Amino acid sequence: MKKIILKWQERFLVQHLPNKSVILVDNNEEKLFDSSSFPLLHLIDGKRTVGDIMEQQDDQGQIESFLSCCAFLLEEGIYLSTDAPREEGKTNRILVSENNILIYFPPNSYQPVNLSICSDINVQILITDNVLDKCLSNSVATYGPINPRLIVIELSNHKCLISPLLSSQTELKRFQQALLSNRPVLQFLQCYNNGDNEDISSCFSSNLTNEGLQQYIHQVFDKVISLYQHQELENNAVEYHYKTKLQISHPLQYLAHSAHKESLQPFHLTSRKVTFDKDGGSRCVQAQKTVETILPFVSPKTGLITHIEELSQTKKNIIKIYKTAFFKQLQLKDVDQLNNNSFVQACMGKGVSHAQSMASALCEAIERKNAQFTGLTPSKCCVSDELDYPHFLFQSIAPYSAKQYADFRTNTVQSLTNVIPYNDEPIHWCSAWSLTNQCKVYIPYVLCFANTPYTDDKFGKWQSNGCAAGNNLEEAILQALFELIERDAVSIWWYNKLPRPSFDLRKITPEYYQPLHNSISITHDYWVLDLTFDTGIPVMAAIGRDKETDGWVFGFGCHLKPEMAAQRALTELCQLIPIRNQNGAPFDFDAIAESSDFLQPNNDCKSIPATIKSSGDLKLDILAVVEQLKSLELETLVFDYSRDPIPIKTAKVFVPGLCHIWPQLGNQRLYNVPVKLGMRPAPLTETTINQQELYI
Repeated sequence: MKKIILKWQERFLVQHLPNKSVILVDNNEEKLFDSSSFPLLHLIDGKRTVGDIMEQQDDQGQIESFLSCCAFLLEEGIYLSTDAPREEGKTNRILVSENNILIYFPPNSYQPVNLSICSDINVQILITDNVLDKCLSNSVATYGPINPRLIVIELSNHKCLISPLLSSQTELKRFQQALLSNRPVLQFLQCYNNGDNEDISSCFSSNLTNEGLQQYIHQVFDKVISLYQHQELENNAVEYHYKTKLQISHPLQYLAHSAHKESLQPFHLTSRKVTFDKDGGSRCVQAQKTVETILPFVSPKTGLITHIEELSQTKKNIIKIYKTAFFKQLQLKDVDQLNNNSFVQACMGKGVSHAQSMASALCEAIERKNAQFTGLTPSKCCVSDELDYPHFLFQSIAPYSAKQYADFRTNTVQSLTNVIPYNDEPIHWCSAWSLTNQCKVYIPYVLCFANTPYTDDKFGKWQSNGCAAGNNLEEAILQALFELIERDAVSIWWYNKLPRPSFDLRKITPEYYQPLHNSISITHDYWVLDLTFDTGIPVMAAIGRDKETDGWVFGFGCHLKPEMAAQRALTELCQLIPIRNQNGAPFDFDAIAESSDFLQPNNDCKSIPATIKSSGDLKLDILAVVEQLKSLELETLVFDYSRDPIPIKTAKVFVPGLCHIWPQLGNQRLYNVPVKLGMRPAPLTETTINQQELYI
C-alpha cells in the first residue's frame, strides 16, 4: 500500500482547515474528517504516496489509524480514490432549451434525449445536476419570467430531487435558500472562503450510457407527471430513488427573512385556559395536535427539524422516548473548535404518552433552533452607561466566583463556562421585558442567542436554561419559569447535600403513574424527593438506583401541582436511564460518592408546602409566580424569540439571582437559603459544598 497515491474522489469539493481537519462536500453529502479522530488525512493531495505520508510522521499510533482508515475507505469505495487526477479544470454550467425544457449542466456532460414526454403538462421543467448553483436563478431569468410555473429536477447517480411548483424567480431563490439552510457545512465553507461560492461538483455519473440516461430521465418524468397530476408538488419537494422507487416528501415552509422590529410597547400576557395538564405541564392544546402542527417543519432537506424518531433503547419500553435534531451554523471565529458536533444538535422529549414525548422532542428542537443566531433581531452596541433603560450585566445573570474565573483562565478546553469578567467595553445588547417592573430592559445579546459572530461571548455564553417552547407565548413563559425554579432548587439541594423528605407517589394519577412504575422498576429501585424551598413552588427529584450495578441516575420536575412535579421528574428519569452512559456525557453518575446519604429520603425533614395553587389560567399562574419571585427580591425578565411562520412560540426567561445546576459559585443564594430555612446552622463555602459539578 505504501506506493499508492491517494486522492479524494473527483466529485468532492475539498477544504483543509487550520486544525488539520478536512471537509468534503458535494451536492448530496457533507463529511468532516476531524483531525483528532482521523489523523494525517489532511496530507492526501493526489501527489504523495502513502509511504511519503508515513515518512513524515513519528507517531506510530497516528500512522496505524491513518492506514486503517484509508484501507477501509478504499475497500468501501467511498471518499478516497487511487485514480489519476483529471487534467481538465472545472467548467461553468450553461443553460440550453430543448422542447421547452431547460437543461442546466456543464458543457459536454449532457447527451440529447427525447424530452417531448413532458410537453403536455402546463409547466416549465428545468433539469440540472446542482440546484444550489448560485448562477441558476439568473440563468433561468434570461429566458424571461417563469410562466406559468416551474419544476426543477436535480439529477444524481441513484436519485433525484424534484422541487415544489415554483411560480417566480423569488420562489426559486427561496427554495434554494431552504435547501442551503440544511447544508450547514456548505454555508460554513462559503463564509470561510469569503463568500466565494464555488459550485459543488455533481455526483451525477458522467459516464452513463445514452440509453441509461434516457431511461432515468423518462422514469423521472413519469414520476413528475404523476406528482403533478396528484397535486403532490404544491408545498413539497420530492426525493425519488430510481431503482427502489422510494419516494420521500420534504414539506417546505418558508421562514420569514425580514428583521424583527424592536418594540417599546408594553408586553401583554393573554388569558389562556389550561385544558391539558395531566402529562407534560400546563398546556392549552392536546399533545397530538401540537405534533401535527410541527410535522410540516420536519425534513432533513427543507425543514427546521431534520427528523423525529423513537430512541432505539426504549423500543421495548412502555414509556417511549423520542429524539429530534436540527442543523446549526458555526461562526468563523469558532473554527478552531470545529468538530462533528458543530453542525448538528440532537434533542430529546419526554412524556408518559407517546404523543407527549413526540411533542416534547419537537418543541425542544424548535426551542433550541430558534435560539440560533440569524442576525434578524436588532442589537445595540454600546457601553452600559449609554443604554436608555435598565440593564443586566453578565455577572448578575451568571454569577461566577473569583476562583471560577481564575480556573477558567487555566482551562484550555473551550466550554460554555470558559469566560472572563466583563470589563465594561462596548458590547451588543438585546431588549427584553421585565414582567416584574413592567418596563423594557437590556440583556447582553450573546446570552439571548447561540452561535453569534460577536466576540462578546468571551464574557458570557448562551445557555438553554430558561428557554422553552409552547403552543402560545404564555405556555412557553410558564414552562421556562418552571425550568428555572426547578434548577434553582436542585442546585441548592445538590451543592449543599441537603437531606429531603420523600414524596408520596400514591398522589400521582394511577393512569399516568403505573406506566412510569412499570418502565422504571424493571431495572431500577427509585423514589422521589421533595425539593421545594423558599419559592414555594413544588420541585421534585426522581432518584433511581440500578438493581444490578447500584449506579445512580436522576430526573427532575417542577409544576404548581406537586403530583405533576413528581410525575415530570419520573418521566425525565425514564429519559435519562437509557442515555446515562453515553460517550461524552458531561456528568459522571458513577463518580457520585458512596456517602451521598442526601440522595436517600429523610422523612425526619419536613417538606415545605406549596404557596401557589394552579388557577387553571396561564396568565394568572405566570403573574402569581412572578409575584412570588418578587417577594424574594428576584426580577423576572422575558425575551420573546419566536420566529414566523413557525406556529410554536419560544421564550427565554431570565431571573437574575436564581441558582443554576451548572455551578455559578458567586451566587450567595446558593449558600444562604439553607441557613434561612433552618436546614443548616451556618452557610457552607465554595470549598465545602459538593465538589461534583452537576452538568446534566
